[in-house]
Amino acid sequence: MTDHIEEPLGSIHVSPTAIATIASQALLTSYGVVGMASKTAIGDWAATLTGDPHHGIEVQYKKGQLVIGVYVIIQHGTRISQVASSVINAVRFQVEKAIGLPVYQVNVYVQGLRMSAEAGDSSEKTSRSRR
Repeated sequence: MTDHIEEPLGSIHVSPTAIATIASQALLTSYGVVGMASKTAIGDWAATLTGDPHHGIEVQYKKGQLVIGVYVIIQHGTRISQVASSVINAVRFQVEKAIGLPVYQVNVYVQGLRMSAEAGDSSEKTSRSRR
């Protein structure tokens, strides 16, 4: 399965893996995103073992339309809707810029929230000062 662009001198085929790489770079630079996740815990475990850099990115080409699904972990305390909107815009822009095909849809699946280490440190200091 590859995305296909017809040019006067021939055709260009872009693999889903290449699109996933572009999408993962855009995703990881988005505000509020702290990591990528797989659909399932088994997928996360397998990605850890294999070192798959684009686990958490699903690329489908259906009926001539490019659909990208991203599975993310976001920073606790950020507004989920704003982070998701930022991810959608960043992924769509970077993929369209890189491959020249319009992205029909970007779906964001929030798989978890991560507390920052700084938040844990400040609450620990607060609890110590109360003693």
